[in-house]
Amino acid sequence: MGKGFLFEARQKRLTFDADHYFVDLVFYNRILRCYVLIDLKIGKITHGDLGQMQMYVNYS
Repeated sequence: MGKGFLFEARQKRLTFDADHYFVDLVFYNRILRCYVLIDLKIGKITHGDLGQMQMYVNYS
């Protein structure tokens, strides 16, 4: 993936209002000081998938 990336978790669970969501891969970049979330999909991406990824980005 490049310089400064650290593997943090696989199937990381995030909980929002008692609903559980799972991010497939979580990496941290030491240089940029930010997380990189990877959600693997098989088939076409849907609007629901995009909304779910936006929810992960807005989570703090």
